[in-house]
Amino acid sequence: MNVSIVTVYNSTNCGSFLQAYGLKYVLEKNGCNVTFLKTGVKNNKKIFLKKALSNIKKRRFSKIGFDYKVYRNFESAIKRFSLLDFKPQMVSNQDLFVLGSDEIWNASRKVIKDSEVFFGKGLDGRIISFAPSVNVATVDDMLKVAAIKDYINKLDKISVRDSHSKEVIGKLTDKDIKIVCDPTFLLPMEEYNKLEGKCDIDNFIMVYSAGGRFDSERKKDIKDFAKACNKKLVAFPHKLDWCDYQFPADPFDAIAFFKKADFVITDTFHGAALSLIFNKNFVAIPQENRKVTELLEYFGLENLIVDETKGLCEFFSKEQYSKEKLNERIYEERKKADDYLVSALNN
Repeated sequence: MNVSIVTVYNSTNCGSFLQAYGLKYVLEKNGCNVTFLKTGVKNNKKIFLKKALSNIKKRRFSKIGFDYKVYRNFESAIKRFSLLDFKPQMVSNQDLFVLGSDEIWNASRKVIKDSEVFFGKGLDGRIISFAPSVNVATVDDMLKVAAIKDYINKLDKISVRDSHSKEVIGKLTDKDIKIVCDPTFLLPMEEYNKLEGKCDIDNFIMVYSAGGRFDSERKKDIKDFAKACNKKLVAFPHKLDWCDYQFPADPFDAIAFFKKADFVITDTFHGAALSLIFNKNFVAIPQENRKVTELLEYFGLENLIVDETKGLCEFFSKEQYSKEKLNERIYEERKKADDYLVSALNN
């Protein structure tokens, strides 16, 4: 069966890449020939050059080198994906399209609202969704997408990643909507081990942040915590000058960094997701990031969400969760997601 995934497969974002890889892995495990549709939403070369020009003007030359490494890392990683041209003769050869995952239904973002292919426009044949998120988008945001109700009701099966997305999409259709896990949870540990890159540092706390979200007080609290633990602060995947070391994003190295980190401090969805997958001692500082909060609430681990960062030493001195129970839950979620996809393929 020819299956094409419609997602942002080429973002310079470790979580985005790994979610795309995870969905590809499960579909191929079930005998599918998998491609990624070339939507044209991202052009990493243009994005890098635009950033480089801005950094030259600001005389931030080290940032240019850092960004170039990120660009090259992902250009290399994306070569693992087979791509499908968005042309009528190519699209018509597909047996199934899978919309998702990640924020491809976040219509509050102009780039998504203007890319109706993420909702199924121009696709010929059977279409399902797998774990897309609307993030903070509302029903009003969704209705700004032309023919959104027609697109959603055309889907053979609908699944989303979180309860807010289910609530929003539920107001656009009477169809049954499932909640399934993000595809990063679909990869078994042995597959992560095969993908693992390198991490040439030990005894560290990883700050997995989107960058620029921590105010001066939080930075000080985190640095004080690292000093109390006698550990280095490692910024991954963004350049955070207040940390001891900064490493450029690489989806394969990300696996190694998560596995070796003694503690993880994160403000992102995939930072929390990968911390769960690798059973890390971690804390999430979502700062009103709905995605992070909903993920940990879904796993019943709201205790890992903090706003006050002064008590990190005390927080990490206690057992945070049962790793055995968490792994059982991840296995259950993986099975549920796999059953959803198998059902769609069998139909």
